[in-house]
Amino acid sequence: MGILVSIVVLFITMLLILPIFFIWRIGKASSFKSNTGKYVAITGMMVGIACIPLFITGVSYISSVSEKHDSGSSYTADGYTIDSYNVKLDVKKDLEVDVTETIGINFYEEGHHGIYRLIPSWLEYTAKDGKTISRKSSVEDLESTTDKYTIESEGSKEKIKIGDPDVTLSTGLKTYTIKYKYYMDSDPYKGFDEFIFHTFGDYWGTTINDATIELTMPEDIEYDKVKFFADKYRKKDISSSVYYYVDGNKLYATVSSLYDLKKSLTIDIDLPEGYFTQATNNYGYISMTFCILIILFTIILFIKWLIHGKDYDKVSETVEFYPPDGLDASQIGYIYKKDTGKKLAIAMIVELASKGYIKIDESEDKSERTITNLYPLNFDGYINRKVVVTKLKDAKNKADVDLLNELFKDNSTQIEITTNIEDFYKKTKTLVAYGFIKIESDTIDNYSEEEINNIKNQLLEKNTDGKPKLTANEKLVYDQLFSRSDVNVISDDTEFYAVFNKITEELQEELDDKINDVKSYKQMAKSSILFLVSSVYFSCAFSLFKDINPQYKILYLISFISLIIELILVLLMIRKNNFGEQIIAKIRGFKNYLETAEKNQIEDQVNKNPNYFYDILPYAYVLGVSKAWIDKFQNIPMPATDMGSFDYCNVDSFDSLSSSVYSGSSSSGGCSSCGGGCSSCGGGGSW
Repeated sequence: MGILVSIVVLFITMLLILPIFFIWRIGKASSFKSNTGKYVAITGMMVGIACIPLFITGVSYISSVSEKHDSGSSYTADGYTIDSYNVKLDVKKDLEVDVTETIGINFYEEGHHGIYRLIPSWLEYTAKDGKTISRKSSVEDLESTTDKYTIESEGSKEKIKIGDPDVTLSTGLKTYTIKYKYYMDSDPYKGFDEFIFHTFGDYWGTTINDATIELTMPEDIEYDKVKFFADKYRKKDISSSVYYYVDGNKLYATVSSLYDLKKSLTIDIDLPEGYFTQATNNYGYISMTFCILIILFTIILFIKWLIHGKDYDKVSETVEFYPPDGLDASQIGYIYKKDTGKKLAIAMIVELASKGYIKIDESEDKSERTITNLYPLNFDGYINRKVVVTKLKDAKNKADVDLLNELFKDNSTQIEITTNIEDFYKKTKTLVAYGFIKIESDTIDNYSEEEINNIKNQLLEKNTDGKPKLTANEKLVYDQLFSRSDVNVISDDTEFYAVFNKITEELQEELDDKINDVKSYKQMAKSSILFLVSSVYFSCAFSLFKDINPQYKILYLISFISLIIELILVLLMIRKNNFGEQIIAKIRGFKNYLETAEKNQIEDQVNKNPNYFYDILPYAYVLGVSKAWIDKFQNIPMPATDMGSFDYCNVDSFDSLSSSVYSGSSSSGGCSSCGGGCSSCGGGGSW
């Protein structure tokens, strides 16, 4: 049972942590380059920190529940038996109990220093009405009158450790006397009074022999009102195994030697209402205050959400035959699904093909895909580029010798290259690496990167006059594809993955503040502070102070539910602005059209634009409706294109193309130790 409860609690805790992790990742991915990214990142970190006390609380709860349910576990005393155990109880009117315990320990093995005794402050009591309640008591003046001792707290228990670490006891009988005052808190029962006391402690690991009780009450008691139980829940009545008599206000009891007493013996005396006077209040108000504050914070967060986080009224969807507002596929994918940079880059490749800038070819076995630039730039000639090369030494390998002879004719040792420079660099890579030649100069080095990009853009516009203009992200992908050559075998391109983060950053910079309500992101960050404070308060109330009166323990549950509500409100605090809602509505309308369009509607669009299928395909891909879109063209003639041999009409082709991208893209980016028993149980052992 304890293990099951532990698993459930851990599972709930992880359910709280996982969404925080994802928020933190989103914030981190923003690189703090946009306002919304900053607020998401800040909130993610705050909410993540807030989960730490929640996790600690969960672990604390697991520990207490596990102890409670494992209380039946066996623990064998280490080398000793209890030959006698006498408990004297002097009960006052205000439920103060003066306790004296005299314990006769028979050590039959050497190596012991003494014993320890654990006295809990929280205990469960089951009265004659059958109701079980928890009561907090306080332990004071704990001491041993016979031996050297130390006192320490162990959870909710007071632990007295009797003996000298420098002295090892010999075998035989050793008697210990322990005294303390036990303040049992106010009488919790209505219409009657009842004295319930758990004597001896639950876990000694051995039979308690010669167990006796001497009880002095403040007023007379009745013999037939006394019962003895072998548990804390009045289920195991062993009064017949206890010899006892009452003399006025005194009771003397001895457990029968025929009864094997190994756990606590509960003495229960039914008393008339008013027998006890008002006792000391052992409960505090810290936990209650924290719980009330958590509930108050939840109300505040709810009001903040109503004002700053509740979504605007949804805009009605409209039928869209083309992407709304001229957005490219990467923008649509980012706004609608927050797609990864890799998927958006694949969509851009297909979009470049549909615009006629590139073609995609694949081998017969579909293991290799080659992307060709249909508008190669004569960049070198445009800037009158010149490379000066010097021959340093002769080669021995025939291929190298032939290449050197081809370059350096008439015994020349220095040449100038003015055409096909990129091909020259590829052909002579080995010659440079082995020191056969040296590149003395390259006039391209005289240009800044900005100047070179400007020239490239001018050339591209000039060469593609009449073609649809490239968007910023299309240009990013285009430049990355052909940064080295006009032909790219995508599976061999070890640097293409660099464009993934570039696309994401570009989209964040361009769209985040445009479509999101920045004020709501600020409120989310501020709200996460309240959630952080509430989490700390709950952890302190439930795990640290734990001083709430059991009559009001429902506040723990209410405050925990409030915490969950706070977390949900923090996550829901962000919203899109009116413009963002309009764009989302249009995207939904566009997606709905792609899924439900009738054949005649599509044919009308194809008649207007023969390339309609290919123009829409990358959008269908990022919206996750590629198959539906492709299936609609099974009986519609497709135009001849120069887009390569890539199978654009096969949904699996997109996954294959994505898989072709260099794999480096995925890398970017027991009882004896605790004295035995549950937190509400006492007992002891040797050391």
